[in-house]
Amino acid sequence: MFGIGDLKRKLHKLGYPEQPRAERLPAAARLAAHCDTEFNHIDAGVKDISSTGLYLVTEKRFATGEVVHLSLHAQGSGENHSELEIAVDARVTRLGQDGIGLSFVLPAGLDTNLWTVLVRNTVFLTEASEIAQMFRTLRTILFLCRLCQSGAEEAILLLGGQLDPARTECVFEIALGAEKLLSTEHNADKMRADPKLVAHLMREGSWAHSVQQKQLWIGLFANSCKPEGWDDSNMVFADMLVNITPAQATIFIEGSNRALSSMRETDTAPPRRIVLSPHDMIELTHMYDLTRVATDVAYLYNLGVIDKLFDFTSYVETENFDITPSTVGIDLFRRSSRGLTYEIPIHEPIVTTQIEA
Repeated sequence: MFGIGDLKRKLHKLGYPEQPRAERLPAAARLAAHCDTEFNHIDAGVKDISSTGLYLVTEKRFATGEVVHLSLHAQGSGENHSELEIAVDARVTRLGQDGIGLSFVLPAGLDTNLWTVLVRNTVFLTEASEIAQMFRTLRTILFLCRLCQSGAEEAILLLGGQLDPARTECVFEIALGAEKLLSTEHNADKMRADPKLVAHLMREGSWAHSVQQKQLWIGLFANSCKPEGWDDSNMVFADMLVNITPAQATIFIEGSNRALSSMRETDTAPPRRIVLSPHDMIELTHMYDLTRVATDVAYLYNLGVIDKLFDFTSYVETENFDITPSTVGIDLFRRSSRGLTYEIPIHEPIVTTQIEA
């Protein structure tokens, strides 16, 4: 039976052609499906599945050759486990007595050997944590292929053992968070992104620790996806964001939120000064060491996202903290703040198999 370790080995072998037989796997007890077309919507059980297609048990019928939007999810996963679901297009190939047969229409850039391993694992894995890992892997890879098409390989390889388990899990959270944000767009299926930028966002974003850091990365990722093409203008903002610690992210978000609130009447006017008292700063950061807080503010200034340097030239007790964002800081915040609306799901710890030497 294939396991997580086999998946990682397979990821490392991308580009090496292999043509395995499309083995049909019984899936009735594990998978369910939802099909969408312009006029029809059906829920059905999955009788069997292979790397090339599947058979759905249903009384309803589609026209042969019709392409449907297919969502597969783990049986019993429910609404609270929306990540245990993958979306892929499929073409109706035959009509049976008890259902319909469909063939997968895979996005460009998806390695067929890897797809075979992933499909097999969704049926045969038994541990809940491994099943969850497999669905998140499948969903992330499909998302990356839709965004980057034939250029998705560099980003996909990050899931194959280049990062440790904690950073890999962070990549899942960022990519799937961005996918969720983009799903609300009317042209979500047309979104594209620069493959190099996507790989960079995932690699650097994987260092995020706090929820707020991850939310900013999710927002920046979503902002990097455009229906009319792509550019790499967010590359410089990714290089800035990776250097912001959890405490600094809290300060930066507070200052930017307050600044933008003061600019709502006109974007051309400079924001009012955002000045916090020591008491306010302690309540915000939960840090009582004001020297440490001042160091974080000074670091944000040196990074270019805070407008005023904190004065370290005096031993006088700190009276206030000016956290007004700079023009660059406001630009970074506008590009990434959408992610702050996304609630990151809480997952059980996942134990992954280490790659053998």
